[in-house]
Amino acid sequence: MHAVTRCILLLCLVVVSGCNQDALIAKFTPHPEAEIGRQAIDDWRTGHIDRVKPLLSPQLAAMADQLGAGSTTLPSSTPISVRVVRASTASGKTVFGADGSDSAKRYDISYEYAFEGRWMLADVVFLERGSHREIVGMHARMEDHSVEQGSAFSLRDKSVVHYLVFLLVCISPLICLTAFVLCLRTPMRRHKVWWSLFTLLGFVSLHFNWTTGEAGLQPISFLFLGAAAVSAPYGPWVLSVAIPIGAIWFLARRKQLTVPRNGPTDPAAPSR
Repeated sequence: MHAVTRCILLLCLVVVSGCNQDALIAKFTPHPEAEIGRQAIDDWRTGHIDRVKPLLSPQLAAMADQLGAGSTTLPSSTPISVRVVRASTASGKTVFGADGSDSAKRYDISYEYAFEGRWMLADVVFLERGSHREIVGMHARMEDHSVEQGSAFSLRDKSVVHYLVFLLVCISPLICLTAFVLCLRTPMRRHKVWWSLFTLLGFVSLHFNWTTGEAGLQPISFLFLGAAAVSAPYGPWVLSVAIPIGAIWFLARRKQLTVPRNGPTDPAAPSR
């Protein structure tokens, strides 16, 4: 029953997260850069590179002919929908490199254009110094699925490694919770609170990108309940699992830590 309840709660969280993706991205979308970037993409894909050229940096403007040629591979028809799927802002001297000669703001904005049966992902990069703003990067590519579909969590057509990681993510919290409940029910002389907290932590984390299958190990780390699953808006799910060292250690030492219920709970307590 508890497992069913947890699955329902997890499903609710996933649904709520999906509904709030657009709202979350909207909070980080810069204006008017987002509108200028979309117009530049529209002019580019429809072959009006002359309208885009005044917005480009000198380096990118020198490649206007290549940009114009590249637009022939992009759809020029009216899209079904357009939305921002990624937006970030960086500021400071590091934007221009290690020399620190100047400070600026950098805006990275990605758009998803939906057409009939296909999607276009377009990226625009702005640099802003004072009142001067210019486009320093712009490219697009076609996809046969939407960003949301590509990053969705699914067990279909996954590798053995995917299933193994998913199994570990499910098992690790169960081990932690089992040890935690047993610890609460076990009569101990001392340090019961610390042992209880220790059973809820997993150490040495493995992070697994569910979409790409990339994995990374973080030796110095800990996870509550030994597992986690996070996803950025329209980004891939990253599953994390850690070794439930606290739970395993407690289960191995439980008999040694247990004192008879009719005996003293404190070594200094007087016997009767």
